[in-house]
Amino acid sequence: MPVQEIIKIRDSKDVEQNLLLLLAMHCAPLLKRMAAANVLTLSRKQALGIKGMLKNTEIECYILKADCGRVILYLYRKDALQSCLQQEDVRNFLKKYGYPDKEIVDMLKRLSQRIRLYADGQTDFPHEIGAFLGYPLADVESFIENRGKNYAYLGYWKVYHDVEQAVRTFRLFDKERERAVQDVIFGKGIQEIAV
Repeated sequence: MPVQEIIKIRDSKDVEQNLLLLLAMHCAPLLKRMAAANVLTLSRKQALGIKGMLKNTEIECYILKADCGRVILYLYRKDALQSCLQQEDVRNFLKKYGYPDKEIVDMLKRLSQRIRLYADGQTDFPHEIGAFLGYPLADVESFIENRGKNYAYLGYWKVYHDVEQAVRTFRLFDKERERAVQDVIFGKGIQEIAV
């Protein structure tokens, strides 16, 4: 990645450019339609800026948790997320954690509730969030069973099954991040980057 250009944008006073760079760095697979969703932890001001920036795109935002000036912001493409969550094995998996078999917003409300319960020390972290990020269900289940240990490969998620496919996916994600960052450097806006 062109580090000097990234530093120049990051150090500039252009808030929108900074937010766009942040999205390109952390959400490129979502922006380029390769992933259904992403999660960012941001300041309240950044979250509001990103919500405003994404207003006229197909990417929706949901605040999973907000406190002390920090926001856990869930970004998703409704059609892609719906496709992930409507798979029978995913629905059955999520039912074990009390997720309703309803609309996406109802499921996100439950995820938000589980994150808040975790923050209050009342439950374990809701690792089922991997299903909401479009990770392979077998890897999400194995991560939970193994408590995050004994994985075969580490990339965008911990891989327990089909390492070759995961590595191919991670390489594609990396290429899209490179492209998205280049787009920001060349002055493209969110409408051009979020295809």
